[in-house]
Amino acid sequence: MLPSRRASLWRYYQRRAPHYQGGVEGAYAYFAGLGVDVDVDALTAEHDEIERLLARLKPAAFLDVGAGPGVFTATLQGNGFALDQSEAALQRLRTVVTGVPVICADATALPVRRNAIARLFAGHLYGHLEAAEREVFLSEAHRVAEELVVLDSGRPPGAQQEEWQSRQLEDGSTFTVYKRHLTIDELVDEIGGEALFDGRYYVLARSVQLES
Repeated sequence: MLPSRRASLWRYYQRRAPHYQGGVEGAYAYFAGLGVDVDVDALTAEHDEIERLLARLKPAAFLDVGAGPGVFTATLQGNGFALDQSEAALQRLRTVVTGVPVICADATALPVRRNAIARLFAGHLYGHLEAAEREVFLSEAHRVAEELVVLDSGRPPGAQQEEWQSRQLEDGSTFTVYKRHLTIDELVDEIGGEALFDGRYYVLARSVQLES
């Protein structure tokens, strides 16, 4: 049985999926909702650069973990799968991204054999994991993939390093969501990798396992 706080997060993303707004518009609404003074031009430029960087990665067999409705799935180069705990999100992904099979599963218990893929990508997932979950996720990522690429929210002025957020959907239902806003140094240190992008609103890093 899921802990109550994690169950709340899962229910939130399941219920939100049909109406989720990704991209620049979604990021603007998120940060503005936190009270951050958002520079729309800078946010747009960072988002576009993130997509360019992902598109430039060498094509590889990938697993998009926490794929949601497929915000970044189509940008990933190579052939792969999309995984999310929300069936509603995956149903939406199927309508917008073609040729990518989906898996409904938990990011901390990947139903994938050891060394099965070349690249594991996690977009806006890592910042929702509590400390114990992060440890398990990183172990799982390194178990199944040679390379880990993590994209997450940066920490612009006004955003908290770590917080429990109360999020409300259009129907008035309220959910508790754990969220971190990361600096690139924190992200690189935690995943043991290298920085790919250091922005105000987005951070992107990569970790590659070296053969022993």
